[in-house]
Amino acid sequence: MDMDTQLMFECLIYLNAFYFPVFGICETIMTAAKYNSIVDTPDIFRDAAVAFTKLSVEMIKMLIYKRFKDVRRKISTAVVVFFTCITFAALIYQLFLQKPIMRLEYILNSITIMLASTEIVFGILDLLPCFQKVHYY
Repeated sequence: MDMDTQLMFECLIYLNAFYFPVFGICETIMTAAKYNSIVDTPDIFRDAAVAFTKLSVEMIKMLIYKRFKDVRRKISTAVVVFFTCITFAALIYQLFLQKPIMRLEYILNSITIMLASTEIVFGILDLLPCFQKVHYY
């Protein structure tokens, strides 16, 4: 069975582009709500730094891929996979190390972990030579 990893990776990036505004707005509102909450949040500044780093890395990732995918596909794919790994690390921090965590964060971060992990898998497969598209002339 032939698998078009390039198409799958590009579809995941576009899916992420449609999902990102909802996630970005919710993440910003939840961070502000935690900051103003009466519940003790001891590391709110570190949590906010991780959240906004994740949001900025996601934005840069989508802009880089959109700008350079036609010119330097392999390099842009490698950079996007690296940025997705940074996002994945931030998601792991938010799910397991951050206290307190809201229920909406569990839901959004779980969806984003599934999306990021499939982006990493298909990005790596797209970089491997055995999954290159065969061009018939």
